[in-house]
Amino acid sequence: MLAGLGGTGVHMSASTGLDQRWVRRAQDMGLGPRISLINPTVEYFVGGNLSLDPVALGVGLYTLGNEFHLNSANTLRYHLAPELDVPPLLCDGTTDSCPLNGGASTIRTDLSFALAWNVLSTLKIGATLHLPRLRMRFAYDNSTELGQNTESGAPQCSTVEDPNCAERLGFRGVTRWLPGTSTRPSGIDLVLTLGVAYDVTRRVTLGVRFRTRPLLNGGEIAVAGAGLTCSPTDDEDSPASVPRCSVAPTVDAFVTQRMPREAAFGAAFVLGRSKQWHLDSNLYWIDLCTDVLGEGSGIRSCANPGLQRINLINRDPGSSLLPETIRYRGYQDIFGLDLFTTYQMRSNIALTFAGHTSSPAVRRSAMSPGNGDGWRVGLSFGAILRIRHSNFQLIPGYGVDLFPPTTVDDAAFDPDAGEQFLNALSDLNSGVAETVLEGRARPSNAGRYTGMVHTFSLALRWAERGLGVDR
Repeated sequence: MLAGLGGTGVHMSASTGLDQRWVRRAQDMGLGPRISLINPTVEYFVGGNLSLDPVALGVGLYTLGNEFHLNSANTLRYHLAPELDVPPLLCDGTTDSCPLNGGASTIRTDLSFALAWNVLSTLKIGATLHLPRLRMRFAYDNSTELGQNTESGAPQCSTVEDPNCAERLGFRGVTRWLPGTSTRPSGIDLVLTLGVAYDVTRRVTLGVRFRTRPLLNGGEIAVAGAGLTCSPTDDEDSPASVPRCSVAPTVDAFVTQRMPREAAFGAAFVLGRSKQWHLDSNLYWIDLCTDVLGEGSGIRSCANPGLQRINLINRDPGSSLLPETIRYRGYQDIFGLDLFTTYQMRSNIALTFAGHTSSPAVRRSAMSPGNGDGWRVGLSFGAILRIRHSNFQLIPGYGVDLFPPTTVDDAAFDPDAGEQFLNALSDLNSGVAETVLEGRARPSNAGRYTGMVHTFSLALRWAERGLGVDR
């Protein structure tokens, strides 16, 4: 818990690195050439706590699971558009200085206020109030009707992925905490985390915590900003009915999505005759399905697999998109395990080792260049260096994560579903209706995905008493 650190202290940390992904998209004759995507990773944490024994107070500002997809390729543009004018990392989501026609990013930030109470010498409880803030942008192409005909009766496009029959959808926005309007709604919300820790012995501690969904809007959070529908081709003779992306105007837009809840169980052990080893374990569950009662809630089946509802206000009348468009992401619940080990080498030096694994954030069928990860396995190591005889500590670290190769053959996205739905006169009972209504009537995401993430971190910490394994 944020307020449960030993004594009064402050902590600042930042991490950055490289996220390497390799994609081989499925083609008629097998897998295509390997496409390499390299993106940055950025996270930070700033927090402090005040000990007023038996109560402690804490406050923190930090990021949670940022994602940056700054590049792509033409063959992947139906899931991640490649044209990028300004890196999303530099965009504030509120001005026209950030074009919308390429790239994707998600920055999730929490402002948190925590309270911890030592009820007994062996029992501690805590609660944290979070104000979540989400900043995002994304852009991808949609294939318009293959059946659109010219006056001569010939189809305008002979293939599903013809750029002349493509329409790009772009969005950028940020959660607004001040009162908004119908076109730019406020997304301010409150989230609670509750935790309990119990010292079984002087060397063994068990704990549980639970984080709720947003409390004010049925678990949904709104991201308000600007949207764009445009033609990704610069061909002036293109039959596209929307302006080219280089000149297309933006419109007011907002995105709504449900936020997950979380639960975790942890255990800490002090080992060794001199208590020089400290082992922490954390088993967690993140409910990315975001189902509610009555919607087929469950772990193996998701009624709402991370759907985003994109509302385009006064969109271009020539657009083939509906005013409310669904973006399908195919999320599923995450189960993960973290193990942290600290070895007190000297009074001023400790070594840290960590390992973790987690299940895929998206279903295998929904993996795509700009959406979700597969199985993840990682290792990291670092050191805690006490600066001379002060209470300042410098903590450098390095970690590497692997995404084992995953082949998608039964793809969630079907490029023919839209045309089949129209041929069925938009019958909601037709076999492809669900595919269309969930936003999956887009070119296939079939292929092979793998990746690796390198992370470098640095933290500076001060506390009124040591935070090593001897605590």
